[in-house]
Amino acid sequence: MKPEPMQHANALPNKQSPLVQWLDQYGNAATVVACVAMIGGALWYVQHRNSTRRSEEAWEKYSQARTVQDFGDIADDFANTDAGAWARLGEGERLAESGIGLMFTDRKAALGELKNADEAFNKVLAMKSAASAARERAAWGLAKSTEAQCDGDTTKPIEAYQSLLKEFPKSLYKAAAEERVESLKSESSKEFYVWFHKQNPKPADTSKPKDGLPEGHPPFDLPLDDKPEIEKPKTEEQTKTSDPEGSVVAKLKSEVEVEFARTPLQGAIKFIAEKCEVEIEIDGESLKAGGFTKNMPQTLTLGKATGLEAIGALLKKYENEKIPLVLIIQEDEKKALITTTEFAEKNKLTPFEFAKPAEPPKADEPKDEKPKDEKPKDEKPKDDKPKSESKDKDAPAESK
Repeated sequence: MKPEPMQHANALPNKQSPLVQWLDQYGNAATVVACVAMIGGALWYVQHRNSTRRSEEAWEKYSQARTVQDFGDIADDFANTDAGAWARLGEGERLAESGIGLMFTDRKAALGELKNADEAFNKVLAMKSAASAARERAAWGLAKSTEAQCDGDTTKPIEAYQSLLKEFPKSLYKAAAEERVESLKSESSKEFYVWFHKQNPKPADTSKPKDGLPEGHPPFDLPLDDKPEIEKPKTEEQTKTSDPEGSVVAKLKSEVEVEFARTPLQGAIKFIAEKCEVEIEIDGESLKAGGFTKNMPQTLTLGKATGLEAIGALLKKYENEKIPLVLIIQEDEKKALITTTEFAEKNKLTPFEFAKPAEPPKADEPKDEKPKDEKPKDEKPKDDKPKSESKDKDAPAESK
């Protein structure tokens, strides 16, 4: 028996139920919220994956970084990340190390490096999201850099160390920072930094690059007729009157008291260099390749002699070796070099030719001069009369 239509209608939910009423009123809004939540979740997932991938890329590059430029590029490309903070710290630490070292050789370059280091350290300290260990190291680096730039007023470096101690009371650098604070308060430290600040070391002039031509060779662009003759190396005797005052050869002609007793080669050469007031360098690498060392014992007594004579006597002991030692005069660099013939030939350097010692004159052999009137005992007196030659019996008879 089929149910009546009204029975089917009664089986349907009542439109006045709370669920139906809520769906009628908020159904569209709920749908929108659900869609937005799904989209937000998807975006968060994508961003999280990208962030993870970017972080992995940053740390990979950080592990391969070696130079200041490498660390600086990573810090710029991955700013506001842990890897970026550590990279910025690495940049500052390497700049500070380089700057402190240059303070003794190139003051202008050193101050530039330290200024850049301070900027890097301050950037790390300003990153509150950076790791505590990175910020602690940045504070320590900044304090050291500030001390290196001190002009005698130690207030700033003291404040830098105290700032480290205040922000990181349990710092690994606590003992060292406290020691620096006490030291900087002393008068001796202030006096030292006043003196040190006044120094202005500059790098030595860079030697001119060589074009690969041997010493004395004319340029290739000269006309054939104008090419000068290649000068032959001068011997010690030839340079006695031609060497200008102050040249390396002229200085090496100064007299020294030569008396070495098992003195290392480098010690003997250093003694000669100091007495002659000239720089003499020993090429340790070439000596090692030739089977020699700088500490080879030297025993030599010449008394008063020139520096050239002393060096010549020292090197003469090795002239019969497979690879002899030679002296190179480098007037353009105001120094002399002791190396091997192999190195000199390879680098087209001209060895100095020492004057050969004069050979002592040979003693004249005594002549056996006989007195004119005296005759030797064994010699028989000659007969003044000429003897007639006897004819040979076997001689053919003259034809009639």
